[in-house]
Amino acid sequence: MRQHSSIIEQYFSSIIANAPFGVITISDEMEVGIINSDAIKLLGFPDQTPSDLIDTVYSNIFINIKELYSFFQSLFYHDGNNELDLSHVKSYGFTLNIKCRAILNGTLVILEDASRQAELEHKLQHQANHDPLTELVNRREFEERLQKFILRSTFRNLSGAVIFIDLDRFKPVNDSVGHAAGDELLCRITEILKSKIKVGDTLARIGGDEFAVLLEDCLLSDASNIAETMRLAIDEFIFVYDAQPFSIGISAGVAPINDRYDSVAVILNAADNACRIAKNAGRNKVHVINSDSCELEAYQIEVEWLARVNSALAENDFVLFQQKIEPLSGISGKTHYEILLRLKNKDGSLVLPSVFIPPAERYDRMALIDRWVLKEVFSQVSSRCEYSINLSGQSLSDDFLIDYIENLQKIYHVDPLQICFEITETVAIQKLDVTKKLINDLKSKGYRFSLDDFGSGLSSFAYLKNIPVDNLKIDGAFVKDIAIDPVSYSIVLSINQVAHTLGLKTIAEFVEDKAILEKLEEIGVDYVQGFYIHKPQPSEKAPDNKMANEPNLHSKCYKKGNNS
Repeated sequence: MRQHSSIIEQYFSSIIANAPFGVITISDEMEVGIINSDAIKLLGFPDQTPSDLIDTVYSNIFINIKELYSFFQSLFYHDGNNELDLSHVKSYGFTLNIKCRAILNGTLVILEDASRQAELEHKLQHQANHDPLTELVNRREFEERLQKFILRSTFRNLSGAVIFIDLDRFKPVNDSVGHAAGDELLCRITEILKSKIKVGDTLARIGGDEFAVLLEDCLLSDASNIAETMRLAIDEFIFVYDAQPFSIGISAGVAPINDRYDSVAVILNAADNACRIAKNAGRNKVHVINSDSCELEAYQIEVEWLARVNSALAENDFVLFQQKIEPLSGISGKTHYEILLRLKNKDGSLVLPSVFIPPAERYDRMALIDRWVLKEVFSQVSSRCEYSINLSGQSLSDDFLIDYIENLQKIYHVDPLQICFEITETVAIQKLDVTKKLINDLKSKGYRFSLDDFGSGLSSFAYLKNIPVDNLKIDGAFVKDIAIDPVSYSIVLSINQVAHTLGLKTIAEFVEDKAILEKLEEIGVDYVQGFYIHKPQPSEKAPDNKMANEPNLHSKCYKKGNNS
């Protein structure tokens, strides 16, 4: 027991020196075993050191706190009671909260300075409600203030608005000069935004590069002007770090606080949606939510579809279709299919990706969907077939995608030569370095790649030689008109010639009638795909459904990873 007591004493000694309160241990022999500097100060011995009071009888160290001395004397010494709580005890200018608790072979006494404790609680509360970098309120505190204003505005008929702000071109700062630069930039942005609002309004940092503003007693038109003032100020600001200049912008969405927008969730969703519209319109813009055009309703429908996507992932409600890609020049080989994706409703009907892909992309679910598709395809590969599988932009940024594909290959013994991955041109260009690395890594293992929707980008040919793909899929927007439009014909012809010069095979989509097919044969395209060639059919292992043959919608076959 004594040995164990010694170990405990050593443990306490190692942690109490910097404790933000007084700590004392008193043995069963009523002598001081451990005492720290805070305890000495609070007991009224400012000129003493801990070593001066070790082994001192308890009555000597409590002499300045009569209340504690008398309780300790009566309860501990005579009654053997080791539990004691005293509040607001006066001691040499301090107001103390005192706790006594039993420990092995003695008593632990904690002395807290009540004013210091209140200060500490206030500090902790501040930390819980504020962003540590910018010192702005955080999302939780912002939502609480918004809720309070909604209640006040209801009773006092006040106008108000919320601005949702997302920084444009922030990521290049972090990537090129480091996160320290990004932190400094956020602090500079904070000061600019704060200068544009009045006292009583709230500016919050609610995400990495996202801010929100609560404007109290403010008309919607005035809120729009404030947002535009912020946009102009940030647009004129040049951030310089390590002699490198950076131009930053903001996209801002404005939503009112009124009878229609009357809850925290609805208001923030509306402002967030307005900000997204501003970004989609080209960034560095301000958009005010338009209730007449049902923008918020469209956003809420998208959120509902997000829930449906999550449910489909959990309950395995996706269905695979496949569409043939036919050779034009008599090339023999395995039958080649492109894998298409549908979502199955409870009644067995199917939903096309144009409905559920946008919310899946917006809310970062595409990588999960891609993994579901990969697993399903690999599990049903036929030795007689080859398959094209679309990869989304989010999957290109998945650091573990290659490992996942390798594990599937080992589990299902799939020949990599049977798999061709498709990446859209716009995604490939936006993530050029990431795309090149992924392609090179997987091609080294035997997989092939197609560059999809080629011709949709502004600088297609300039990027083509830098993306190491095997096939080029010509954007169907050009293919569908080649029989009637000489310009479309010339574009397809030139794409085909450049691709062949680079040693690539070409695939034409949107082959919807015989006239288009004949023009493609004339041009010399290698492969064709479309409703005239083959209508999408359920994959061999896909469950029965009500849409085995899809209607010709005179647009691109709705494949995973494409909004069309």
